[in-house]
Amino acid sequence: MYRLKRNLAQDVIQAFLQQKGIQPEAYESSLCLLEENSLQGVILYESSSWESQLFQKKIINVKLAAANSTGQLKRLFQEFYASRRADGTDFIFIKIPAEDVGAMQVVQQLPNACFVGSLFKLVSPVRVFNSTPPFEIAEAGPGDAEAISRLARDAFTKSRYYQDPHLSYESANRLFEEWARNNAEGRASLQFAAKYKGETVGFVQGLSKGDEFVLDLMAVKPGFEGKGAGYHLAARIIEQSLRFQHKTVSAGTQLHNVRAIRLYERMGFKADASYYYYHVWPGKGAD
Repeated sequence: MYRLKRNLAQDVIQAFLQQKGIQPEAYESSLCLLEENSLQGVILYESSSWESQLFQKKIINVKLAAANSTGQLKRLFQEFYASRRADGTDFIFIKIPAEDVGAMQVVQQLPNACFVGSLFKLVSPVRVFNSTPPFEIAEAGPGDAEAISRLARDAFTKSRYYQDPHLSYESANRLFEEWARNNAEGRASLQFAAKYKGETVGFVQGLSKGDEFVLDLMAVKPGFEGKGAGYHLAARIIEQSLRFQHKTVSAGTQLHNVRAIRLYERMGFKADASYYYYHVWPGKGAD
């Protein structure tokens, strides 16, 4: 007989995931499926307060989902969906490893599930490029926030927010403007701007996270693509990330963003993992 339990002890969840070779992620809450006293499956999730405030919606991020069988995972997600519908959640973001076909089938069968894209994660050792940029590249600060946030508009249209038919194009633009602005005003561990005749034509922002340095946002102004700005911005921030003493740097882009993938591969990055993204709307309206 199965039973569901919320917020099981973390050490029990970690032991279950480690048996499956899954690295546990930080999370706020859990929904667990047990058979007698044996853990059979778990969903780890958290509220997304920043996105919720920006979109004026209640948003939940599923950090990880795993079970001993597809049927058990389906039961977990059905209960999770019903609970989120009852508590007024507007949409749930779910990230599924590309190799987990069973989990994808389960999520696709949920009511109001939208496939909104993918993530391709690449990693590289931290290294020095010794490149000579064709533009002025300087470390950016809060004074560059306005120029950087303007450049973020329309720069990330391959992202999941633009692919969701329930979110407006303008609301997705607003998210990336605020994301870039927050980074510029202090969230980013490092950031650099490329300038041409005094105008900001590109930027890159990175975060020191755990054991690696993460390229968070990078954009180049239309008309300046293919002129080396992206390459030299990435090279500069990777070189400067040496101050954090990380051994690796990671970057993520959409599987269909071939141009970005080729850039990272040219810089020595190798494929690490890939994921499929879903937004699930539990019966609530949208923009």
